[in-house]
Amino acid sequence: MALESAPATLDPRLATDAVSVHLSGLLFNGLTRLDAQAEPVPDLAARWEVSGGRDYRFTLRPGVRFHDGRELTAEDVAFTLRSIQDPALGSPLRGALEPVESIEVLDRSTLRLRLRRPYAPLLTALAAGVVPRPTVDGESGAPGGVPVGTGPFRLARLVPREEVEVRAFPEHFAGPPRLTSLRFRVIPDATTRLLELRKGTVDLLPGGLPPELLPAVRNLPHVRVLTGPSSNTTYLAFNLRDPILRSRRVRAAVAHALDRDGLVVHLMRGLAEPATGLLPPRHWAYRGDVARHPYDPARAKALLDSAGYRAGPDGVRFPLTFKATTGELSRALGEILQEQLGRVGIPVRIVSHEWGTFFADIRSGNFQVTALTWVGIADPDYLHYIFHSESVPPQGANRGAYRNPEVDRLLDLARATPERDRRRVLYGRVQEILAEDLPYIFLWHEVRWAALKADLRDFRLLPAGDFAALREVHWAR
Repeated sequence: MALESAPATLDPRLATDAVSVHLSGLLFNGLTRLDAQAEPVPDLAARWEVSGGRDYRFTLRPGVRFHDGRELTAEDVAFTLRSIQDPALGSPLRGALEPVESIEVLDRSTLRLRLRRPYAPLLTALAAGVVPRPTVDGESGAPGGVPVGTGPFRLARLVPREEVEVRAFPEHFAGPPRLTSLRFRVIPDATTRLLELRKGTVDLLPGGLPPELLPAVRNLPHVRVLTGPSSNTTYLAFNLRDPILRSRRVRAAVAHALDRDGLVVHLMRGLAEPATGLLPPRHWAYRGDVARHPYDPARAKALLDSAGYRAGPDGVRFPLTFKATTGELSRALGEILQEQLGRVGIPVRIVSHEWGTFFADIRSGNFQVTALTWVGIADPDYLHYIFHSESVPPQGANRGAYRNPEVDRLLDLARATPERDRRRVLYGRVQEILAEDLPYIFLWHEVRWAALKADLRDFRLLPAGDFAALREVHWAR
């Protein structure tokens, strides 16, 4: 399987980039997992009971073992959750577990979580992978050499920035995978990935090519292409610490200067639908009747004038820097921004880095404007993780330092509201405010696709883009 970038980590408590999340999902199990509809279902937990909306009692599956042969116990789960809560670890999941007041081990197979207040997304948050508790003082629960989990695959080999190999774990509680091993090759260049697929040295390509190359993939005689909806959202992000981008009028001007419908047609070749917010239209909490900012360069210029950024004699109002990856699609989007924002007096400089350097800069707030994709959007509490003022890294993913007290209030209230209909109303209002404030410009929801050899069977495209379906994949021959 060819990957566009290498995982930043295989520790599920620290994973934030898509590749890290997807790969660690093969190595680890959580108390819960998210099904194809992004609903939490039992995983390591066989069952749970809830009392008063604040007391959760979990009973573990019997006989689950880690890859090193140790039996999973409630102590391992408690260690994992407490380590996520520990500021010293710096887990991006810490905010999602903030409502958990206490974690009590009742016996080897039972633990109780007590909450400070009712917390609707708890079962989704507990899909985080469980690592073994330390057996030696000071030892990490996921040792740096070989991450140890309970997942259907175990790590066999890791060559940083080049390759990850996993092998089937025959003692997995759901039965062993159908393939004995999987090898993930990191091939940053899209053309090279296509050539490797054409030569047959790559068996599975999970998307990741510029849309204009997809016709060439479809024409390969030994390859079939699958397509389906995704829960992914591509967006333009602003750093609101920047004195220029702090102005909502400037952000609205940028939105009006972008031909987003044209991006879907020409850049994405129709393999996407325009986005109005983070949540895709099929999501239960989606609200579509929010503020729109249609392509209107004249309106963009008027907004910039009113914000105090009139064009100088050279036509320039102010420059911006767009931070991109070395990927073809990222660079192409940067070039379109250059052309379209240049028309309204905003010259754009593109700075490209390989993924590791790029993502480190974004997480640390070292950017003005960038574009990324949120993948696998499940519970709308993602909005808290991304936009709450307490979610600035390392507590969450509010990398642009957006702050709005009303959004904070609504997100906190939605977390404490168990009724889905009421949550839908609260998250709808949040989407309405975000569409007006524009900390992000939401660009599109992509159509997911994958190319695979014709004799590879039972691979399913999942909306979240995760690799869970790989445990069922097998060769026809």
